[in-house]
Amino acid sequence: MSSLTKTILATTLGLALTANVFAQEQVHDVDPSDLTKASTSAYVGVNNKGDVKLSGSLAYTLDNGQMAMGTIEGTMNKEGDYNDSRIQYFHVFNIDNAVTPRVAASLDIIDNQQFTTAAVGGIVMFTTPAESLNIFVRGGVLAGSYDEDFANAMGESDTDIVGGMAAAYFSWKTGDDGTYIMFSPEYTYLGGSIEDNTLKTSITFGTPLSQDKSKWGQFKLENTVSTMKSSSEKIDINDTAAWFFFKAYF
Repeated sequence: MSSLTKTILATTLGLALTANVFAQEQVHDVDPSDLTKASTSAYVGVNNKGDVKLSGSLAYTLDNGQMAMGTIEGTMNKEGDYNDSRIQYFHVFNIDNAVTPRVAASLDIIDNQQFTTAAVGGIVMFTTPAESLNIFVRGGVLAGSYDEDFANAMGESDTDIVGGMAAAYFSWKTGDDGTYIMFSPEYTYLGGSIEDNTLKTSITFGTPLSQDKSKWGQFKLENTVSTMKSSSEKIDINDTAAWFFFKAYF
């Protein structure tokens, strides 16, 4: 993890903990299928390749009714080596509109062995005539830099990155207990001396494991198709992983 990412990680943790001290109440309305809700939670996940993912989120409600959340996430491979990490600040605004009841803004820091990026974006919730079906649309712009060793291996010295991302999430609740299925295509473009086009398509199934809905089990099937090109090198990736998660809400 880069020194920049470590600094941002410490800052985000400090801000989240400070804000929580002044928060008047925690967020308890649990609904993992709603991507515009902030919640205090933690989860652990493992995939079919032996990778392990850990995450923790701290949510709070402001005096004006808006919600905010800080999230930290990290993944390591089966050998215990670092794969990637993510830090996010998420701010939810309630809107008095039947079609778009909530919108959220986010700041995302993503770090892996190839690059580090910071993205500013937003997500909008759209309700549908079918009460059990909601649609979420997300977009953002990003900037960052490629790892120098990776850039050199691709035959480039310029490590700057500019780009953007767009995604849609179709969430269908299959039962009164909150069980849901979500389909989500996500496209990310990284531009610079190395160009990266990535399409990640996921299907997620989640169901409560306790009567109070504080414990959830989730299964995610995730396919990633990516092409990275420089002036002299090209890398094509087509990878599918199955993830199993246990998530607890507090």
